[in-house]
Amino acid sequence: MSKGRPTEKPITTIVVYKKPTGKRHWMLTTENELDEIINTRKRNSLLPKDCEIIEIGIGKSFISLYKNQYNIK
Repeated sequence: MSKGRPTEKPITTIVVYKKPTGKRHWMLTTENELDEIINTRKRNSLLPKDCEIIEIGIGKSFISLYKNQYNIK
């Protein structure tokens, strides 16, 4: 018998970023909160230090959209 409110499924966050030395776009898919991704003071960041964030989307539908738009394999 469960008590209380049922737990919710974690929301998928998709980040498209670009490394400073390359022309290629990279995609990060995570279920962490958005604040953990864009926090610059975090010791073990999910993104490389000097990367440029191009777009951020919330939801699994952005995976196929960003793959087609930025030619990510």
